[in-house]
Amino acid sequence: MSEELKFREPDEVLDVRGESCPVPEMMASKKLKKMKAGQILEVLTDHQPAVDVTLPSLCKSHGYPFTVIKDGDVYRFRILKVS
Repeated sequence: MSEELKFREPDEVLDVRGESCPVPEMMASKKLKKMKAGQILEVLTDHQPAVDVTLPSLCKSHGYPFTVIKDGDVYRFRILKVS
């Protein structure tokens, strides 16, 4: 599953660079609610706690697989909406 998340183009991209918690998680949650099952959301963030704690917590609470791709100073946090 993580291979698909790494190589498939995301369906939506949410740029929250410069924002700190809880903004990345709140915006990602709002965006995911509007997406269909099977779509991938890519969250662009430079906020380490969002990558380490809040976004993984969001994914685990909904059962969404995720992967993180480090791209310089930016993290590409990809989430697969499964339901």
